[in-house]
Amino acid sequence: MNLLKKLAVVSCASIAAIGLISIKPASGQVVELKASLFTIAGNPFNKAMDIWAEDLKKKSGGRLVLKIFPASQMGPAPRQFDLARTGVADIALILHGLTPGRFPLTELSHVPGVLPSSYVGSLAMSEIAPEFLAAEYPGVKIINIVTLRTEIISRTEIRSAKDLAGKRIRAAGSVQSDVLKTLGAVPTLVQPGDMNDALSKGMVDGISTAYSGIDSYKLDDAGKFVAEGDMGSVTFAVVMNTGAYDALAPDLRKLIDETSGVASARNFGKVDDEDETALRGVLIKRGVSINQLIDDGSLNSASKAILDQALKNAAAKGMDSQKFLDRLKVALAKYAAEK
Repeated sequence: MNLLKKLAVVSCASIAAIGLISIKPASGQVVELKASLFTIAGNPFNKAMDIWAEDLKKKSGGRLVLKIFPASQMGPAPRQFDLARTGVADIALILHGLTPGRFPLTELSHVPGVLPSSYVGSLAMSEIAPEFLAAEYPGVKIINIVTLRTEIISRTEIRSAKDLAGKRIRAAGSVQSDVLKTLGAVPTLVQPGDMNDALSKGMVDGISTAYSGIDSYKLDDAGKFVAEGDMGSVTFAVVMNTGAYDALAPDLRKLIDETSGVASARNFGKVDDEDETALRGVLIKRGVSINQLIDDGSLNSASKAILDQALKNAAAKGMDSQKFLDRLKVALAKYAAEK
């Protein structure tokens, strides 16, 4: 092999080797992270993400920038976790109920009666997530977990748990689906973007979602009745690709850490909590009738049976779900007293 060929081989090998090395941005370089949301403009999650983005930009001196892609621009709602896990997105908002069974310990918090309120639930779940839930989220760092209570908006009035019998209700997740089924309803899977169409065309009799979902997707165009009751919670999580996190300069990683966990849950949870309260009032002004769901005991019985079964299923998979619930109760009590 002549000298020129040898140099060419060495050069190509060097370039290939460089390509395999993960080069972190220089400390003064601007880093742009892609954040994917399936929620649409005006949703409290979009507002909270905007606030976080502004906070990161300010505290980093303009070096850390979130470029936000709302309304499923980067992919449909059920794919959000994998968008972050594979690095297509650096950050994503996920709704656990759209991928039943993928996050079994997280889903235990969906059972009616487990979480006393959305805000307190968000703080408690975010606190214990690193210790108990990280294994369910391979390839990503959990930024926060936010919980919301759900209501049922329907075409005709639902006043008691008995009224759910025979009705097709969009379930907000697999746990709620089991609750509805036990009460005699017909749980139906409907993606967030299809909820308005399903309700307005009578494909379902009711939709289980939070007030932000009712407002964002204009469900009160077709449903004029809301039943409030403990039908369980839904959980969301903001997650970040571990590769994107590891590639950040040390001070930027520290900034992400400082604005994650309970600190992040406070910010996101506060926005969501305030919006839920405000939107309830807005819907009343629009003519929506809101009543408390009367429970004759069947809802409580259904919830207990479902939680017992969920604990057995988790134990069969080698998960200490009871330890998780016990730790969650301690965290819930701590933040309930704080509030």
